[in-house]
Amino acid sequence: MYSNKKKFFFCLTIIVFMLLSCNKTKQSNLLEIPIDIHQNSLIPLSEIAEEVTAIDLELTDESLISPMNIQRIIVSDSEVFIASRSKILVFNKTGKFIRSIGSQGKGPGEYSYIRSLALDEKNKRFFITSYDRKIISYDMNGKFLNETSFRGDFSSDINYINGKLLLFVSKINSDSKVTYSQPVLYRLNDNFNVVDSCIVRNLYLDGFSGGTFQWREDFILNGNQSIYLYYGDFFTRKNLGKKVLCDTLYRFENNHLIPDLKLKFDNDRAAESINLFNIYRSLRYIFAVYRNTNDNSFCFFCYDTKTGKGYNCNTQGGNGFIDDINEFENQVQIRPFNFDTEMFYYIHTNMKPEDKEEPNPTLYIGKLKK
Repeated sequence: MYSNKKKFFFCLTIIVFMLLSCNKTKQSNLLEIPIDIHQNSLIPLSEIAEEVTAIDLELTDESLISPMNIQRIIVSDSEVFIASRSKILVFNKTGKFIRSIGSQGKGPGEYSYIRSLALDEKNKRFFITSYDRKIISYDMNGKFLNETSFRGDFSSDINYINGKLLLFVSKINSDSKVTYSQPVLYRLNDNFNVVDSCIVRNLYLDGFSGGTFQWREDFILNGNQSIYLYYGDFFTRKNLGKKVLCDTLYRFENNHLIPDLKLKFDNDRAAESINLFNIYRSLRYIFAVYRNTNDNSFCFFCYDTKTGKGYNCNTQGGNGFIDDINEFENQVQIRPFNFDTEMFYYIHTNMKPEDKEEPNPTLYIGKLKK
């Protein structure tokens, strides 16, 4: 009897040890991407792009585009939707201007300034969020369908992935005792009612100072049918002078956020000088955008998981990528399509000698290598 008890506890000890070992292995298997912030290498598009297609966007009195104000671009099977801060423009695949959608105002179906745009191509509708906390839906022809308001919250990003309407909201909450940052990812139904919600994190701010870096608000991304989320708020503990760096990209599954990868800077001291704007990934590539506060440089990073090669471009005002395919002299700034991170786009204005005024920019759509 005693011997059997000893055997039982011995076996139980072995099982617990194995479970703990598996748990440690699981945690240690989180993909870490090294970044050398001292490296400065321009990134040629031919290294990462399988193809790049150009669409010359028609210039009319109604379709004038300021590249600096573009918030989101979405490409459907037949049309290109371009959302700037104040309007939504629709072009066909050859660049011909078709129509504009909605207008600025405070009435039903009107927006203040556009934050983001999402497309549900199957059901022929799309959604926008605006700075007045509205969510508005239209059909593909621009007919107003529905709207709601998230009072007291800042609706930062919206996306439609795998039949799910997802809304990311950044919140600063406080009660009688504490103040805390609480970004939340919501899943909404067709009437904009909340079906599920997932708190990204609770960061208690007492004794902290800081804010939120938002680089074009691409927080919710569709990567090969997987939903990814990155949100880069930053806070510094006043009494320690130590920054809380959000350096992890998460995968959203079964209403839970699962760590997918982590950026590993040179060392902890180097990380304290980093303001990280964004992380996104395709099947093969990891991208990041950040600012190094030591020299106030704007940096672009690209990592090839297939070759293990990383590029870090300290731009000092540039854009990080060289279009050696079209042989542009100036660098370009690529951005992932939030509906498919296997594709990217950038804007470039091509002036011709015969042009009497600056034309609309050309939209370049690229497909990443696999």
